[in-house]
Amino acid sequence: MEQETILIPKKEYEELLEEVGILRNKEMMEAIAESKEAEKKGVKGWKLRTHP
Repeated sequence: MEQETILIPKKEYEELLEEVGILRNKEMMEAIAESKEAEKKGVKGWKLRTHP
């Protein structure tokens, strides 16, 4: 398998690391699933803006 180096801005890299950390955290993923279920039932939740 050939490896390739790709350059991206540091901020973008840090955001990707944060997302991967969330995806690997079982408790966070359960909370996200619970939030989605509540939203389906009509519970109004917070909308977070991650990008301006």
